[in-house]
Amino acid sequence: MKRVFRSSLLVLSLLSSALSAPAALNIGTVGKPIHPAAVNGFNVGYDMSIAEAQEAVHSVAPSSLRYPPGNVGDENDLTLAGLTSFRSSLQLAASRTGGTPPLAVVETRVFATRPDARNRPEDAAQAARDALTLGLKVAYWEIGNEPDLYSKNRGDASWTPQCYCQTFRAQRTAILAVDPQARFAGPAVSNVEGGGADFLTAFVKECGDIVDLLTWHEYPSSGELSDEAALATASRVSEHLKRFRVLLGDPERNPLGVSKGAGHSNELGVTEYGLSYQSNRSRHLSDMVAALWAAETTLRLAEGGAALSQYFALIGSGGHGLVDLAGIPRPTLYAFEQLKFFEGEALEAHTDNPELWVHAARANQQLTVLVSNVGTAAHALSTPVVGYSLIGAKSFDARTVDDEALPQRLKLEPTLNLPAHSFTRLVYKRLLAP
Repeated sequence: MKRVFRSSLLVLSLLSSALSAPAALNIGTVGKPIHPAAVNGFNVGYDMSIAEAQEAVHSVAPSSLRYPPGNVGDENDLTLAGLTSFRSSLQLAASRTGGTPPLAVVETRVFATRPDARNRPEDAAQAARDALTLGLKVAYWEIGNEPDLYSKNRGDASWTPQCYCQTFRAQRTAILAVDPQARFAGPAVSNVEGGGADFLTAFVKECGDIVDLLTWHEYPSSGELSDEAALATASRVSEHLKRFRVLLGDPERNPLGVSKGAGHSNELGVTEYGLSYQSNRSRHLSDMVAALWAAETTLRLAEGGAALSQYFALIGSGGHGLVDLAGIPRPTLYAFEQLKFFEGEALEAHTDNPELWVHAARANQQLTVLVSNVGTAAHALSTPVVGYSLIGAKSFDARTVDDEALPQRLKLEPTLNLPAHSFTRLVYKRLLAP
């Protein structure tokens, strides 16, 4: 009996040792280019004062800004005053070398909430003229916002994909008459699930030849999922990128686009994303789970070849935003401060611990590895990477944010202990060949 008991203890001891062994870090060598605007893009509105949150905004180095954000564009005219304010936001947000402003994405008005709404092609043309007058270089004109919801949420059954496509063509033609170099994005559907993909697919069949950036939004929950289930939804963006890339290349579902040949290419972009669409709730928008989800979604978009990604939102809009209206930082701010270093080429990366999510990017002689511990317990990570030397490590968790402290600098050791629900950036330098 004693012998059996001792054998059981030995098995349990070996099992415990195996489970507690540091996770192995595996990094590939073949890189995929990361679009500069695929990381750290944001939505910004007239009610978001960058001047009062400039330090926080500069800390995330925005690559692009979209104006106006969300339903604001459905309910308000796109005016010279609004574009002037947006130009100021771009200038205030400039933080990269040389002070280059972020790329500008401007959403035209499509839906009319009143008879005199400025949603006609000539109004879009006037917005283009205003932009040129202001010296505002618009990277993309996005035609409308979430048109798949006009019929459902706004009670106007006339807004079919075909109707939206006609509007897209008309506004595009009007803007091109003012600016022949203009590029266009859409349909910015509300979600891939729940009918959004069907609307987008129908739009591509009718308008695949004239959309430069095919866009949609990612809001997988209402903030009511468990933390584990909510985090798991981040993986779906990878499938969406693959699905829509196949769609664009299908001659039956994109006949007009494919018929234009190699000279015509569509890019993919997500112009709004957040873990929850419930703006009036902070759960899964202003907490650590939201930050981990935003990081994973951003990294998957970048690795999947997205040309543009824009988080909702830059500054407090209910539970959304990297800081609240008083400038108090949220976990998402800390996450995007680390995500800005994900540039160059994305490398395949993984560990043997399913609760440690790893992504790697190589730029010149430097390797950046970002690690999310999505588990509810601390996990050990083995840090050595063949051909590289670890030269820096920073980490944060909810306690760091609560204290409004800087990310913790970790001691550079072969094994690091990563706290539960934490986000860590490791920096490596390539070793010179002997």
